[in-house]
Amino acid sequence: MPSTVYKGDLTEVTFGHETGLTLEHEYASSFLFRAGEGDKDTVADTSKITFRSGVAANTPVSNGILRYPNGMLVGSRVTFSIASGGEWSTDDDYSVSGRQYTIIKQEVATSGDNNGFTEITLSPALKTLHSASEGDKDSVAGNVMRIHAFATPTIDVSMAHDDAANASAERVLTDQFVGLVSTVALPETKVDLKRFHVVGLGRDVAIQVPGRYTNTEGSFECNIHNGRWFYYCLGHEVVKPHDTTKNQGHGSDSFILSSAVSAGDDYIQIDNEDDTGNHAAIGGAAVNIGDYIILDTASSMVDVQTYRDTAVGGGLPADAWPAVGVDKIFDKAINEEVRRIAGIWWSNGDAKIWLDDPLSYSHPVTNTTVTFARYATDDSNGSPHRVKATGAITYPIEHLFFSRTTVPSFSMEVSVRRRDMDSNEGDMDGGAGDSKQLTRVFRGCKVKEFSLTADTDAALRLTVGFDSALCYTDTGRLEAANKGDRYDTHRLFEDTADTEVKRKQSGIEKGTQKPFMFYNGTITVAGASLGQVVSFTLNGKTGVEQYYTINGASVVDSVTDQVPQAGTRNPKLAVEGKTEYDLEMEIIVDDPFLYHKMRRAVDHFDDVDEAAQTDADMIRLSFTKQGGATPLEQLDILIDDYFITEAPLPIPEDKGPIRSVLKILPKSMKVVSKDTILHA
Repeated sequence: MPSTVYKGDLTEVTFGHETGLTLEHEYASSFLFRAGEGDKDTVADTSKITFRSGVAANTPVSNGILRYPNGMLVGSRVTFSIASGGEWSTDDDYSVSGRQYTIIKQEVATSGDNNGFTEITLSPALKTLHSASEGDKDSVAGNVMRIHAFATPTIDVSMAHDDAANASAERVLTDQFVGLVSTVALPETKVDLKRFHVVGLGRDVAIQVPGRYTNTEGSFECNIHNGRWFYYCLGHEVVKPHDTTKNQGHGSDSFILSSAVSAGDDYIQIDNEDDTGNHAAIGGAAVNIGDYIILDTASSMVDVQTYRDTAVGGGLPADAWPAVGVDKIFDKAINEEVRRIAGIWWSNGDAKIWLDDPLSYSHPVTNTTVTFARYATDDSNGSPHRVKATGAITYPIEHLFFSRTTVPSFSMEVSVRRRDMDSNEGDMDGGAGDSKQLTRVFRGCKVKEFSLTADTDAALRLTVGFDSALCYTDTGRLEAANKGDRYDTHRLFEDTADTEVKRKQSGIEKGTQKPFMFYNGTITVAGASLGQVVSFTLNGKTGVEQYYTINGASVVDSVTDQVPQAGTRNPKLAVEGKTEYDLEMEIIVDDPFLYHKMRRAVDHFDDVDEAAQTDADMIRLSFTKQGGATPLEQLDILIDDYFITEAPLPIPEDKGPIRSVLKILPKSMKVVSKDTILHA
């Protein structure tokens, strides 16, 4: 008999990047966006944007339908770039006026002149004159609409919209494996209710008014099987793909950037340098959505740490990561990053590409190499692959994670149901196939704290705390007719990662899910390898805080709204603050050197021999998975600027070995990971 209650084993949790979306006028075919339909006449201080045309295959807009689930974009920010000479006012151009807009409604119209087209309502109203009397205003060449990344999950161009909820299959690209999670606490929505006592109206509460909504105190604990979550904890990543992996999509043609790209861009254009009209191909098949693009800016380096007062590892690419590896101190890394292709439009061998995750760095047209990569079931065409017999990785991918100005936001999809099967049978309780599914997507999530722990009883464990700005809820079961699940959830091992290639794309290649264990780790402190470490805990804070801003949008709440009150009561910003790290390490004492380091307050920063870049003062926590060949999956946590603040030597009552809990305060940390993931 099927279960009639919601259970933890019937819950699915996946996550994905937040990217934003850039829409150019006529990016393909006759696509345009239109301001109009008289909203300024009917709804105070709002404007409506509709989409027209657009091509069907592999791009964000299909025949006027923006491929986002209804209501998913509520709360996202929008800016425009406006070319002169058109009907739109340049006062709506962000670079001219600084005007930003908030999406307070997003749906596909089912009646009127916009029937079958996506409508987006913005607040405040556009400066461009548009109303029933002034007429619609269409975009022209050079006009660009940008939906910003925060609280905007990556678009899934393969989703299918239908006016009937039970026939729709809407989704976003939250298809990534969270990890070997043992416990999850969701950032559940809470209403901050304001209660007022009024003189003369007795002793009871006279008035209750809902205030702001909060989605805080989310957390999970996972056993670490790769280093991807350090990207969200620290904020920045550079990648070193294997040379064979980078060249798998090169073929006989070469590709370059059509124009320079900047940090934060989610949309790039590439040019077939040979002008042959051929698409980039891998193994004879054209590069498409789901493949990866690699941007390598030759001889360009990224500062890993900016507070240094010396140039440790800072001169040439030969002094930077990955050339120096993890055995030397370095402050710079070669500028190379990888992104999954979320949408693509080929035109005569050139391409316009929408990315899964905004770029972290700028790349000029010159000196930037553009290559492509694709996962395969084996190591063909340079695909990263774990060899089952030995555990070794063919064509491994190396990542460097470090902290700088920002941490990326992510979305987390959570669905819970009453029985272990798909549901789309409407509101009939207990009907055939009906599991009473509830689906939510927590948007605008940022890590605010994390804790990395290992001891002699367990695997390497990571506990992450995060807050969410908004919560989208699938309300298809509340619609008047054709009730059902409008959102198509990601069932990780039933469809999302049900093949070897999909498992690689989701971050859980077959065989890689085993965690890093304590018995495969080594710890080096101040140049000495410690063999008597009982446990360690590394804590970090990102300083992220949420901010609510005044928004005077005029909204009418509905039971079918996916985001209540148009998101006006939710935080609009999640801003990073100062970072702080601390490390506690319990050891069985066999040498006095750590005590001497502590009592003299030695600054462990190796600036004596910069040319050698020695690691004599570095803390290195290194973990390698077991296997019969190399290279194996590996994780290195590097700390090269710290003080030991406590190194007590208590005398135990049981007359046993003396244990000391070292307390260490580092300035920063870096993580180097070797695995089969092309981008975290």
